[in-house]
Amino acid sequence: MIKSMTGFGRGKHEGDAFACTVEVKSVNHRFLDPHLKLPSEFASLELKLKRLVQSRLKRGRLDLFLNIERSQTVDFTFNEPVLQAYVKAIEKLKKDFSLSGELDLVQLIRVPGIMNLEGMSLSAEGRQQIEDGIIQAAEKALSELERMRAEEGVALRNDILTRLGLIHDRVNAIRQQIPIALDAYQERLKIRLTELLRGAQVDSHRLVQEAAFYVERSDISEEVTRLQSHVEQCEALLGSGEEAGKTLDFLLQEMNREANTILSKTTGMTGNGLEIANAAIVIKTEVEKIREQAQNIE
Repeated sequence: MIKSMTGFGRGKHEGDAFACTVEVKSVNHRFLDPHLKLPSEFASLELKLKRLVQSRLKRGRLDLFLNIERSQTVDFTFNEPVLQAYVKAIEKLKKDFSLSGELDLVQLIRVPGIMNLEGMSLSAEGRQQIEDGIIQAAEKALSELERMRAEEGVALRNDILTRLGLIHDRVNAIRQQIPIALDAYQERLKIRLTELLRGAQVDSHRLVQEAAFYVERSDISEEVTRLQSHVEQCEALLGSGEEAGKTLDFLLQEMNREANTILSKTTGMTGNGLEIANAAIVIKTEVEKIREQAQNIE
């Protein structure tokens, strides 16, 4: 099953003294690129949380947010010396530079070191419980994220398979036109030579040779065969359950290359050559649409 790289998840854990909430969101990226935003008191958990993310995800930019809330039974304590130092510094600034304004209490208590988790009385056992709760919340958030990525992956897979089906139909249409090419080229060459020679006899054997040479130079059989092979590989990859994003992107590049070659070999042709060129343009259009979708596959 393929997965999208876009998703969101939230996990919460409630303990006796604290409740912690972890939120994760991810978007597409060539590699796995985790960014963790943790309170300074729990910066030591960053490595453990990153390893947890790496064990669950393969690609995508991921942002993880941790929020800690106290329960009603816990009292905050203040670091009064630090608080006094901040207040004195602010009063001195106001006096020295003739500044006006009142202290914002809410902003003041957010200053690191005045009121935070380090200011609470926590035993080693209590802190370990909080850290364990954070990991549990992170696991719940990642599970929800993976569920959302999997659901979106199903939608991506269905859309891509539909477009691969359209490409498959156009490849078959081109294949059916190839045998007609020799007769069409012979007739076109005969008409042009007749116009040039103004009614003079044209050597039919020579005409066949020239037409055959032109067909060989403009032969697209190999490109059509490779296109068909790439379509089948893409379909197999989408059903394999393996990591598909990077391999799919490579196959789509090759499909685009084959379609471009077909177009270059049929430029200026009329009749069935024009039908081949139109089919190749449709293939290129669908390949580009699939590539846009594939950018978000893990």
